[in-house]
Amino acid sequence: MKTGALIVAGGLGLRMHSSLPKQFMPLSGKEIFVRSVEVFHGSAYVDFIVLVVHKDWIGQARKILEKRGIDSVSMVSGGETRQESVHSGLLFCERIKPEIVMIHDAARPFFSKEQIPEILRLITPGTGVVVTEKATDTVYLVEDEVVVDVPNRSNLRRAETPQTFPFCEILQAHRKAAAEGIHCSTDDAQLFIGFGGRVVTVDSIAPNPKITTPLDFKMAELLINSEYDFNRRD
Repeated sequence: MKTGALIVAGGLGLRMHSSLPKQFMPLSGKEIFVRSVEVFHGSAYVDFIVLVVHKDWIGQARKILEKRGIDSVSMVSGGETRQESVHSGLLFCERIKPEIVMIHDAARPFFSKEQIPEILRLITPGTGVVVTEKATDTVYLVEDEVVVDVPNRSNLRRAETPQTFPFCEILQAHRKAAAEGIHCSTDDAQLFIGFGGRVVTVDSIAPNPKITTPLDFKMAELLINSEYDFNRRD
């Protein structure tokens, strides 16, 4: 089955307090978004890659990838929100007609490509797959700063990416959301479930943090410099 990777790098990363969008910041000598592209570019299970970038940074992204010897990535301009950026990328993918699409945040450069075949095996009509991490802390449900419930953490997962779906179904879910005036969802699985889909989870086999703040960036550099093998199963 034809599989596409849709990598979302359309934000400006304002929480990073940098003149560069966070995905363009060099992480141990290599831009964050390049590291994410390389995960899928190096997989025999991925047929094409679409990178969603802010319109002002498409040219720069293309130059950086060409310098790295990666010239097979298509690029499309992002929207005002993550949801709109993903929708834009999905509309571009529609021309290529994949059966499956893996939607990944460029700010998660540590996802292990070794997990791709495991994820793809779980995709069936009506079923998507989300990479997750078990909750290790107790989590409170709070209203007006008052704890109203303490959910059983064994039932809780932290959502990560990639989030993988049958292509036509996730595209229809995005179209339905947009038609209903929903434009700011931060999670594709949420839209898929709202469309009537079923989502299963797989725990990430390696650290898969999202780089959002300066502290996240420093921790990511420490992780790289530790020479951790991101393709191993702990």
